[in-house]
Amino acid sequence: MESVNLTDDRFDAVIIGAGHNGLTCAAYLARSGMSVKVVERRSVVGGAAVTEEFYPGFKNSTCAYTVGLLNSKVLEDLQLSRYGLSVVERPLSNFLPLEDGNFLRFYSDYEKMHDEVARFSIKD
Repeated sequence: MESVNLTDDRFDAVIIGAGHNGLTCAAYLARSGMSVKVVERRSVVGGAAVTEEFYPGFKNSTCAYTVGLLNSKVLEDLQLSRYGLSVVERPLSNFLPLEDGNFLRFYSDYEKMHDEVARFSIKD
């Protein structure tokens, strides 16, 4: 692993970690005219936004569900759609398979969630 000189005066800021938050921070600092260095211990950048193979033949973004937390101001400020970002809304927020072969779907829509819970318990 390469060592990093954090006192290097060639940069106004050093961001430790090239996850989605670090990259966003670096982008804002660079837009403001600062010279920024980003360092990352892994061979890939993106943090929780990276798509990785979790089982042979199956890939998923490790925390893709959190894209719903992405502030629309960041999308606009950094013109992310210009660079290919397209947010696809999911029909379900979560899916829980059960041992008996049944399943529970989680919806953000109250009516749909109510109906789903009612499949298991009318009272609840």
